[in-house]
Amino acid sequence: MRRLLLVNALIFAVLAASVALAYFGFSYTSDSRDRELRLLHDLAKEKVLNIESLIAEQDAKFLRGVQIDPMSDLRQLSTATGAAVASVFVLDDHLEIIPGGYAAGRLHDNETNAFRDWFMAHVLKELALKQAPPDERRHLYAYWGERPYLFTFMHRVANGRTFYVVIEDDLTYFVFTLFPQFFPPATASPRLYEVVDDRRTIRYGQPFLDIDKRAVEEPFTDTLDGWVLRITDRDPRVDENRRTLLNTIVIALAVAVIAASLGILAMAMWRERRANELKSEFITNVSHELKTPLSIISMFGEMLALGRTKSPEQSVEYAEIIWRESVRLGRLIDNVLDFSKIERGGGGYEFAETDVGEVVDRAIELSQRRLAAAEMTLDAEVEPELPPAMLDANAFTLAVLNLIDNAIKYAADGKKVELRVKRDGERIALSVRDWGPGIDRDEQPRVFERFYRARSVRLKPIRGSGIGLALVQHIARAHKGDVQLASEPGKGSTFTIWLPAVKVDRG
Repeated sequence: MRRLLLVNALIFAVLAASVALAYFGFSYTSDSRDRELRLLHDLAKEKVLNIESLIAEQDAKFLRGVQIDPMSDLRQLSTATGAAVASVFVLDDHLEIIPGGYAAGRLHDNETNAFRDWFMAHVLKELALKQAPPDERRHLYAYWGERPYLFTFMHRVANGRTFYVVIEDDLTYFVFTLFPQFFPPATASPRLYEVVDDRRTIRYGQPFLDIDKRAVEEPFTDTLDGWVLRITDRDPRVDENRRTLLNTIVIALAVAVIAASLGILAMAMWRERRANELKSEFITNVSHELKTPLSIISMFGEMLALGRTKSPEQSVEYAEIIWRESVRLGRLIDNVLDFSKIERGGGGYEFAETDVGEVVDRAIELSQRRLAAAEMTLDAEVEPELPPAMLDANAFTLAVLNLIDNAIKYAADGKKVELRVKRDGERIALSVRDWGPGIDRDEQPRVFERFYRARSVRLKPIRGSGIGLALVQHIARAHKGDVQLASEPGKGSTFTIWLPAVKVDRG
């Protein structure tokens, strides 16, 4: 009882461990994924904030540095403040360009007047300069035609005069000069960076391709409206989907191993319990089979000793019964002893080059009285000039006797046993056939198991130990051969032992 409780507790502990393993494995995977995503989000926010802060700071420094009394040198101011200025407009309170208040950078050197006129006609009205609070930097990112522009402006008041400063930021400078300062090249970083505009066109970096789903995004909000910074880990080993899959597989395998172990444990427990039941049945059957011949021997021996016989012929009859039962008892003891050898894993066989026919004749002779008592006939045919075989004569005799005894015991209704010994190529085949009830197909592989008895036998009042056929198989395999069964319900059974023959040198 304690052992059963211990095993059940062990099973429960293993199940609990497997559930805990699965739970903590998935929890760790989820937490790890969340941590790395938070790390990437924080990094993306930091990069965008640093870039926009730098652009805003330089632009604000330029916007606040413009003076109109006298007019500042706009190109020199751009260089001094570090602002990426493509063009600049300084307008009075009537939104007219103040003399000297327009400068075009390299982007518009060849079309200075045309760009100025285009700006005054199309862009100025979109900026809403007069609604802007004084000294507050504002911006507008928009498309005119197919080209994007970023205009940054400020409402200024100086010496009692109101004016407005508008700069066109140099987007090319941002992409080719500023971004590389913040985003290391792919070969020097464990992460990949990509900047896409509001139309999802890649402005900086390489496409992420198959790892696109693992990227985090952070938008630009204070300069390049609609542009997005995207970051992902370039090393496939940090691919969360793959790692989740890998962890899932590992956990599933662990759970499967645990489940398989539990199954094996349960199977072993069942088999052990079944073996114990069969051994108990075996002991009961063997005890009965030992007791029966001993009782008969004791009874008839006592009658002979006390002279309770009516004639000399009856004395001979009693003596024959005692002899027959002693042979039966000896055979049963031999079975038990050989079974004990199997249990210990030993054989103890003594092989010698032997005439198979002589061994079979001896077994037939020993079976005659048992056959006569069961009113059965044995039709034996041994092929002449059989090659010798390496045999333990006593063990092989016991195997043949077991096959004949099985036929007598379980197929008595057939009234006939057929024994054939013949050469089959390089082998010698011995078959014992009966005309009994046969064995169901699904039970045939199990009849050679220790203690196993077929259902049809268990339903009849026939005593048996259940080790005879197991001994036959063990003896046959110890002789480098085997035993096979052919049977159909209602048509009897044929057991065949085959052995390797000794090659005879005829030179």
